[in-house]
Parts: sequence; structure tokens; C-alpha cells
Amino acid sequence: MRHALAGPSLMMCLGMALPAAAQNTPSREIMDQAQSVQASETKADDRTEPPTPDATLPLAPPSTKPDLVIAPIPLSNPAMGTGLAGAAILYYNPNGSSRPWISGIGGGYTSTDSWGVGVSHNMTLADDRLRFQGWAGYGVANLRFYGIGANAGASNLSIKLRDKAFAAMVDTQYQIFSKGFLRHLSFGARLYYLNMDARASLPLPNHPNLTPPAIERHSQISMLGPSFTFDSRNNPVDPRKGVYTTGSLTYGADWLGSDFTHHKLQIAGNGYFPLGRETVLVVRKTLCEASDGAPYYDLCLYGQNGDLRGYETGRYRDRASWALQGEVRQHLFGKIGMVAFGGVGGIARSGKDIWKHTKMLPAGGFGLRYLASKDANVNLRADIAWGKDGAAFYFGIGEAF
Repeated sequence: MRHALAGPSLMMCLGMALPAAAQNTPSREIMDQAQSVQASETKADDRTEPPTPDATLPLAPPSTKPDLVIAPIPLSNPAMGTGLAGAAILYYNPNGSSRPWISGIGGGYTSTDSWGVGVSHNMTLADDRLRFQGWAGYGVANLRFYGIGANAGASNLSIKLRDKAFAAMVDTQYQIFSKGFLRHLSFGARLYYLNMDARASLPLPNHPNLTPPAIERHSQISMLGPSFTFDSRNNPVDPRKGVYTTGSLTYGADWLGSDFTHHKLQIAGNGYFPLGRETVLVVRKTLCEASDGAPYYDLCLYGQNGDLRGYETGRYRDRASWALQGEVRQHLFGKIGMVAFGGVGGIARSGKDIWKHTKMLPAGGFGLRYLASKDANVNLRADIAWGKDGAAFYFGIGEAF
């Protein structure tokens, strides 16, 4: 049952991540968290030390026996509320590689009357050098929309949007080099599709422009472009040193049916530094930029993917965002650990305005960890964080990043 918690966390994301895969994308926030855990599991076999102390002994061949895992997953965040997701994950190894194939189905419901269902699949080919991941899902999300720009988020005025969305993503990458420093690097392409049908509540008095235009609330985007991953972590499940960086640059393709032809750049990088036997410092930097013409739901959403905790995902949104944060992870005793984190970031009207006209948004907090699966080394996490607008509580599977 090595994957007993990593798999369900993936599908928690698919169930609750896909429903609102637009607007505030709190669903995508959960999905990315879960997918990072899944990706870790698929790489764990070729990153960990062999169990035998005799390095001259041959390693046992990877298991080809299918493993089906079914589990419920509780979740909570300020955008989606509190709820429960469920998942069924199948791990199997048809080509005898060191990385299992993973297929799953899941769904969930939260206290904001939001729900969603989804499917996902991860696999590797060509001696694990060709890597494929994909997901698709449908859901309904009830979310708050504060408008676009720094002043909109700070005004504390919002309308309710009921999003009905179908979303899908396919990402394929190839490990070009098999030796040396560049063996950690993979290049490929990503295709992302979203069909949005959003219904807005009555406009606020004296603020009629707060409602997104109908052409954006009822639209679809098809985004295509290059992607990459650099992963030198010593252990993808519980890394103590190394670097993990991902990035993509996607373009709206009208020939694929997209109603918008904007482009979007997203880069995220984590660095892991051991401070002691049971202490790790993690530093994370993220950058996002969307071009002119991007719909309100595909702008850069502050608070997404844990950048930064303490802010409702999408309350602050604009054409550019950035975040820099650090987190100290400390094992206390038995299955209990704790973290302390803090950072700063902001949003701006464009990438070039980040350096001159950023709306600064600091945050910090702490949390507890409980080792839910010793074999998979996966934690349950509970965090409380404070941003400019107050406190926020988070609960989920795996680390925030």
C-alpha cells in the first residue's frame, strides 16, 4: 500500500480541482498539490536507495501487479470552503518500468455547494524518458469575484459567480540527456482546454462594472505551447536537497477553437536545503504573466498553489504576479512535525510593472504535520496563515509545495 495516500490526493484534486478550473481555480490549486504528490510517487522508485545494504546484489525487478486504492480525503481552503473528496486509483506497470502507470477517477463536494468529478492518467515510455500526464473533469463552483487589479482585491467588494466548467490538460515531455547535469531536464509541450459557463449574481449598487463581460463568462480557451521540468531532488516524496522547477508558455489557438488568443507564462521553482538531521528549509519562487486579451479566469491569480497562503485564491488577480517565500519543516517526535512559513509577493498590470508598480502582499503562518503513511512518507497538513485581509485555514494531503 505504498501509494495509499498519494493516489487519493491526486484524485481529490481532480474531483475538486477541476470543477472550478477557471475563475479562482481553487480546484486547480488542489489539483496541482495532488499531482505533485502523484508525480513524486511515480519517481520514487528510481530516487530512493535500495533496501539492501549490499550494493553488489541485483535489485528486485519492479512489481507488475496492479494495485487499486480507494480512499476518502477531507479538504479545506478559503476559496472552496470545507468538504470531502473521494478517489479510486489504479497503479499498474504494463512495460516493467521503474515508474508505475497511474489512472484514477474521483470527485468531491464542499460547503460552498461546489462539486466536481474527474479522471487522470500518468505514464512513461521509452525507458522512462518519455513522460505523459493528463487529466479531464467537469464541475460546478460557487466563488467570489472581486474584480481585476490591486484596488479591486483590497476593496472587499465582490459578487458571486456560479461556474460550470469542463477542463482538460495534456502534457508530454522527453528527457533528452541521460547523463550529467542535464539529465534532470525534460522538455515537451502542453495543451490546455477550458469551456466556461458562468452565471453572475445581481450587480452591486454603484458597481455595475464588477460583473465580468458575458463574452468571457460564456467562452472557451485552447492553449498550446512548450513546457519543461528540472528535477534534481534527492527524493521527490520528502526532499531534503535539490531543485524542482517547472514552466510553460502557452498560446491561445483560434484554430483549436479558442475564443481568445492571449499567451500565458508560468514558472515555479523550489529549492531544498537541509539545516539539520530533521530540519529542512524550502525556498519557493513563482512568476506568472498573461498578455492583453486574457479572460478574467485565465489571469494570474494570487494565492493559487500556496503562493501565498493567507490569501483567497483569485481575490487579487491581474496580468502579472510573483511570490517569494520560505518554509522551515521540522520533525518533532513520532509522527508529528511542524512548519513555519512566510513570504511576500504581489500583482501588477504587466510583467514589466512588477518591478515598479507591484501591489505588495505579504503573508506568514505555521502548521502541524501528521505522518499518515510511513511507507509513502506522506503527511496530512493543517496550516493557518495571515495575509493583509485576515487569517485563512488550510487542510489537505502532502506539503503546500
